Amino acid sequence: MNTPFEPTVALAMRSYSGQVELHAHDFQQIVLPLSGAMEIEVDGRGGRVDASQGVLIAPGARHAFLAERRNTFLVLDIPTTENPGTGQPLGDTRFFALDPQIRHLLGYASHSGALLSASSRAAEAWSSLLLGCLARPVPAAPQRQALARALAYIEQHLGSPLSARAIARAAGIGERSLYLLFERDMHSTPFAYIATLRLNHAIDLLGQTRLPISEIAQRVGYADQSALTHALKKSRNTTPAALRKAVREAQTQTGTRFPQA
Repeated sequence: MNTPFEPTVALAMRSYSGQVELHAHDFQQIVLPLSGAMEIEVDGRGGRVDASQGVLIAPGARHAFLAERRNTFLVLDIPTTENPGTGQPLGDTRFFALDPQIRHLLGYASHSGALLSASSRAAEAWSSLLLGCLARPVPAAPQRQALARALAYIEQHLGSPLSARAIARAAGIGERSLYLLFERDMHSTPFAYIATLRLNHAIDLLGQTRLPISEIAQRVGYADQSALTHALKKSRNTTPAALRKAVREAQTQTGTRFPQA
C-alpha cells in the first residue's frame, strides 16, 4: 500500500526590505542567497549572507537581520531531526561557504523556482541534496572561505575583464594559492573555470531571454558577438543563433512560451 507523500522540509523564495525584529523558532533554518545580501545577527554573533556564504540557524537561536535594496533568498525550514543518514540535527548555528556543489544547487534553484514551488517532491529532493552537502565533513575553514570569495567575485564580475591578481586579492590569498585551490577543489584553472562559466551563462540567456546576441556576449564577458560565436562553436559545436532556434522549436512543440528579456 502506498503512503501519502508528506514533505518534511518547507522551502520558499523570499525578498526582504528593512529590518526584521529579533525572534526565534523551534526548527532549524537555512538561508541562502540568490541575489543581494543581508546582515544577520544570531545569538549575538554578527555575520552576512551574500554571494560567498549562507547561514544555518539552530532551533531556538534568537536572530534578526537587515536587508537593503533588491534581494532574493532561498529559505528552508527544517525539522530538527532532518539529517540524511543520521537522523540527527545538522548542528549549531554556523555560517558556511558556498562551495561548488552548493553553488550548483543554487543555480538549479534559481532557474527552476517555479518547479520547486509547485512540486513538493521536487523541493524535497532538492533539499535532501543540500542537506547532504551540509552534513559532509567541513574542509579547513580559511581555504573554504577563500575559494568561496574567489567564486563569488568571479560571478559578480563575469561581464568584466578578470585577472588572477584581482581574483586572488578579493579572496584574500596570493595568486599561487589561488591556482592551487582551483586545482585541488575545482579540478581546473581559474581561467578555464571562467571560460566554462561564461559559456554556460550565455547559453542560459540564449534559451531564457530575447536579449540580442550581441548584448548577451557583453553581459558574460565576451568582446563581441563574434567572440561568443567562436567560443560556442569550438566548445559545443553550435552557434548562438542555432541554439536559440533549437530552444524556440522545442518550446513550440511543448506549448511553452518563449521568455521575455
